[in-house]
Amino acid sequence: MAGEILDAEEVERLLNMMNGDKSPPTQPQFKFEAHQEECTAKRFGMSAMKTLQLMHDRLAHRFAAKISKMLQSVVDVKLATVDQMHYSEFVFGCDNPSCFNLVRLESSRATGSMILDINPVIIYPMIDRMLGGGSEPSMAARRALTNIEWKLAQRIIDEFLYELHVAWQNVVDMECTVAQQESNPQMICVMESDLLVVVLCFDVFLAERRGSVSLCIPVDLLKQLLH
Repeated sequence: MAGEILDAEEVERLLNMMNGDKSPPTQPQFKFEAHQEECTAKRFGMSAMKTLQLMHDRLAHRFAAKISKMLQSVVDVKLATVDQMHYSEFVFGCDNPSCFNLVRLESSRATGSMILDINPVIIYPMIDRMLGGGSEPSMAARRALTNIEWKLAQRIIDEFLYELHVAWQNVVDMECTVAQQESNPQMICVMESDLLVVVLCFDVFLAERRGSVSLCIPVDLLKQLLH
């Protein structure tokens, strides 16, 4: 109709026709949907998540027994959650300062890095018990670990990594060693912020204290290990 005003989409279509291009304009949302499908394909399946839960439930019981003996005090450890998220979500959810460890994993199937984070709410009472104290509840320290405290914490970390080795030995033989330790979680930048990871969070109970130990493993690395 004469005098009718064309909208932007109609103008673009007419210009395309004049240039001999009859294909419809590109729709940005298609790229977004493709990206979403790609992210979904990279995620870990439910059956694999259940397998991880069973394996690390056993780890929790064995680790609790080892730490109880080391600290001469009853320690209870339970696998609380197994979640998938982006690495940035995991890092920003950690306390600062914390007992944050970059762990190097080597096996016949794959090599890679993962993160072991021990919450300060529980690592300080453990260290206190190792030094002969801890009989009375005290406020958890909110500071970075000293060099001596890092060495004491290393004993707890070594026990956890050994039990991790035992938990996986029927699947793949792997060795885990600490490559870097930081009090500030954001100081370790070995993974992309949007990298998909699986985070296994363990609740640790010592006397009246409750804290967490979190193991963060890239999804791609897990897929290779469980191949």
